[in-house]
Amino acid sequence: MTQLIDFSAALIEPAEIKAAGYAGVVGYFSESRPGTNFGAKPLRRDYCDRLRAEGLEIVTNYQYGKGETADWRGGYDGGARHAEIALRYHFEAGGPGYRPLYAPVDDNPTLDEWNSLIAPFLRGWASVVGPEWTGVYCNARCIDWALEDGVGQWFWQHNWSGDPSINGDHPAAHMHQIEIDRREISGVGIDVDQVLKPDYGQWSAAREPSTPTSPISREDDQTGISPNTSSRGGAPVLWFLLHTQEGNGDAQSLANYLQNPNSGVSYHYTDDNTGTVIDVVDTDLASWSVLNGNPRSINFCFAGSRAAWSRDQWFELMQRGIDCAAWIAVQDCRKYGLPIRTISPEELGRDERGIADHNAYTIGKHDGTHTDVGPNFPWDYLNDKLAEYGGTG
Repeated sequence: MTQLIDFSAALIEPAEIKAAGYAGVVGYFSESRPGTNFGAKPLRRDYCDRLRAEGLEIVTNYQYGKGETADWRGGYDGGARHAEIALRYHFEAGGPGYRPLYAPVDDNPTLDEWNSLIAPFLRGWASVVGPEWTGVYCNARCIDWALEDGVGQWFWQHNWSGDPSINGDHPAAHMHQIEIDRREISGVGIDVDQVLKPDYGQWSAAREPSTPTSPISREDDQTGISPNTSSRGGAPVLWFLLHTQEGNGDAQSLANYLQNPNSGVSYHYTDDNTGTVIDVVDTDLASWSVLNGNPRSINFCFAGSRAAWSRDQWFELMQRGIDCAAWIAVQDCRKYGLPIRTISPEELGRDERGIADHNAYTIGKHDGTHTDVGPNFPWDYLNDKLAEYGGTG
């Protein structure tokens, strides 16, 4: 049973932490808020070096405000600002890359607070550290909400929930704070944290992901030619959507059609099975692809494809095209803070973020009649490529 401790009042000698039987610390990489003087905020390089010299693990956590001054009350902009501070202290202390930074939700918030402030706060946090490295310190209910909204991938659970029945180990939690201010080491109060997964964000587990090879042989930026575009009007990008052409052609011939003002349609990208991708519409603008969903979507069309294809036909005629779509999807998910995951029509209907197709939009939003990319599209293969290119495989 591996346990860590977290503390903020003062530094504790690493040898004493080890002697007490703990495997490491969840450290604060944040300043003391006004009116306080926490001796262990932020942890500095010399102390972290001494922790590691004793063989102790370190996990990066951040919390500046509390209660009425809680960090999450700053919404998206606050999340980005606090994440920049956390990342700076993390690296100054010798923290490695490719590790989560846990953002603070040290509260028992309402759903309205979650939707209006906390989810935007976490998206702002992710815009700095990356969605794949966004950790959240929160209760079990908030873990569920974070998973639904795709705004966290690492979770440090606390029990401030108002409902003891949900305070058991959440299956998605990496750590669980099971005890608060009941013990001391050398006169310093500590909290006890149970480790629940082999990789819970400890610095020692950092591994630089292998660099995947792009399947794209040629990407041609032709944005600015097609007049079939609109402003997003301030709407956030929620979805990366896939489409079929329902005709014969290649990436360039389809792009030519989309650049015709009389066509009345456009996509952000076209591709084919040769590894060619044409950038047709700037992703900061809306393409004309999914009716009322245009302002909130990025749209990618497989040239020469049909929704009636069998699974075998998708692999025979468009496997490399799927590879290219996965590669582009990963890049745009990172650019716009989307989780790198496919979502169901029901999830899309709830405005959850992710990767889907025109059919999911039709069903989820009850808007239009399109069913592409069809029932036989190999989503399992796409998911494998997303994991490979996104570094989560």
